Amino acid sequence: MKLLLISNFSDIPNEHYVLNLLFCEGLRYFHLRKRDYTIHQMANYIEQIAEPFRQYVVLHSHFELINEYGLKGAHFTKKFGYDDYLLSRKLPSDSPLAFEHLSFSLHSIPEIKRMPVFYDYLFLSPVFDSISNQGYNSKFRTQELKSFLTQKTNRPEVIALGGITDEVVTSVFDTGFDGMALLGYIWTTFERTQDIVQAVKRFKTIKNLIRTREEATALSLAASRE
Repeated sequence: MKLLLISNFSDIPNEHYVLNLLFCEGLRYFHLRKRDYTIHQMANYIEQIAEPFRQYVVLHSHFELINEYGLKGAHFTKKFGYDDYLLSRKLPSDSPLAFEHLSFSLHSIPEIKRMPVFYDYLFLSPVFDSISNQGYNSKFRTQELKSFLTQKTNRPEVIALGGITDEVVTSVFDTGFDGMALLGYIWTTFERTQDIVQAVKRFKTIKNLIRTREEATALSLAASRE
């Protein structure tokens, strides 16, 4: 199961220190989304990420920096989709994919069903009540999600976003998601406390819960085949 981290919307003191430590702890999917950043501000942020870790960074804007800094790829939304990007570059819709990685944000099952399979994964949110955006609460029914996600359909992977904490890891697994994305669980508390050790500990807790569940699943499958 994939474990992703999304940047805080606004800047936080010592943010890069925490981020580089999380990369050292095994973070391999980091979505860089900063509201109202200029291209200069975005480039400055990227330059504060240790160079070996830049390959794990997915940008939500200023996509021209992806190749310049050797980043992972691009993330799109309904406000600015991949088709909009192609139009902005005067490229035909059937052009070869511009980036190695493409992902997209959605908020319903019908939207997922309409998405082309070339996306690597889709964010579905809010799966649980949001931590970083108070009042942005989930309207999904667990059984409905599970019925859809456990079907063997030709679709991109689906990543659970919104309210992801150590308490919901089991539910994310049981529902059939392909991964989970952290945001408020890491950054909201860190913004308030500036406790770097605690921020890293929270990430490691989720990572270890995922590993434990994956190991248990593997053992169960092996036992069923004997």
